[in-house]
Amino acid sequence: MKKTFMVKRRPIDNCLSFFNTCFYTGRIPFAPGTFASVLAAVLIYFFPGVLTSLYWVCFCIIFGTISINGERYEGKDPGHIVIDEFAGMCVAMAGHKASIVNVIMAFVLFRVFDIIKPFPINRVERLPRGYGIMADDVLAGIFSNILVLAWTRFSF
Repeated sequence: MKKTFMVKRRPIDNCLSFFNTCFYTGRIPFAPGTFASVLAAVLIYFFPGVLTSLYWVCFCIIFGTISINGERYEGKDPGHIVIDEFAGMCVAMAGHKASIVNVIMAFVLFRVFDIIKPFPINRVERLPRGYGIMADDVLAGIFSNILVLAWTRFSF
């Protein structure tokens, strides 16, 4: 029988949980990562100038990693932490026009790469703590971004 213990919550824990769960989207009992990606896709569509800029993407990655590392959690990648999916979607759309086709394509590609985790995404996931949690989604976003770029540049 596994022994469990309670960790005393700090005042900052509620704030970190709010951001790490993407405004409590991560508390949805089924597919919280997909719902966080949908939230990001909708916000990207309506606020493309902010959420697709390189500055915002860098902020999401850095703040998300720091925030995840600050939260107390058990296990490798807790399901309720979905800020990494939000950041990954922003990476997937960085530098692209936020048309409905591009947003949907980036969303589908990002979720496929995030769920299947082909090489090297499955390797960076092994990094310790918040680095691995964030790195696999950032890399999935980069792969998605490259394919969206190829589609927009070479489609007829």
